[in-house]
Amino acid sequence: MLRHKRKTQWVGLLLVVSFLAIVLGAMLFLDTRPEFERVTSEDGWFTVEGELPSAVDVNIIRDHEASARDWTAVASDVYVVEPDGVLLPVAVTMRMHAEGFDPPLAHRIGFFDTERGAWELLDTRYDDVRNVFEAETTHFSHWALLELHTIDLTDTDREQLLADVDALAPPDTNSYRVDLAYATEDGDYVLFEPAALRQVCPQPVTVRERAVMTSVDRALSLWIDGVERSANVRAIVTWELGSGCPNRIDPQAEQIDVLQ
Repeated sequence: MLRHKRKTQWVGLLLVVSFLAIVLGAMLFLDTRPEFERVTSEDGWFTVEGELPSAVDVNIIRDHEASARDWTAVASDVYVVEPDGVLLPVAVTMRMHAEGFDPPLAHRIGFFDTERGAWELLDTRYDDVRNVFEAETTHFSHWALLELHTIDLTDTDREQLLADVDALAPPDTNSYRVDLAYATEDGDYVLFEPAALRQVCPQPVTVRERAVMTSVDRALSLWIDGVERSANVRAIVTWELGSGCPNRIDPQAEQIDVLQ
């Protein structure tokens, strides 16, 4: 009986020690205490600066293959900030040189949104003292400097495209969002009207099952900086599926009615 008790005690002690070792190892491995870091690409053109988790090893690599492509709006080399896809607890500053980009205010720092398959331009500051562009982000991806163009889609084409999207709504749609992107080069889309349309249920949704993303493409004439050009326009649709909604509303239109 005494031997059995001692054996049980040793087993219990071993389990406690093993548990503590696992917890300690996890704490060391997942150590995310923020530390100020400044990481710069080898060519000195791209810098990431801010409070970064100590467990994240940041690296900036110039994507030579991507940089050599023809792009719709990309004006600089393309850089990958690794680890690609990581989400950060606080925003950091992305900084790119502005040398050679004149006028500088016609450019924005942007990233490639792999989920929507399009470049997205960020709010960008131009520091004329240091001659650099700056933007904030909470994630890492493919980055570049993009030209800021004025894109005009005729009202008729826009309304028809959004109507075509609405006609494709699955019967179990609770709500959906449409982002518009354009491309003058094959497969290289740039967002120009995020949330061009949002349709939601006027009543609280009882069941949310999943989100599904689809797209609708149209070859249209676009006015780009006042010049009519042939382009492809893509409506990127995010469907929120669940219990369904017979009468969706446009919250943007409803807000306008309320203000009036």
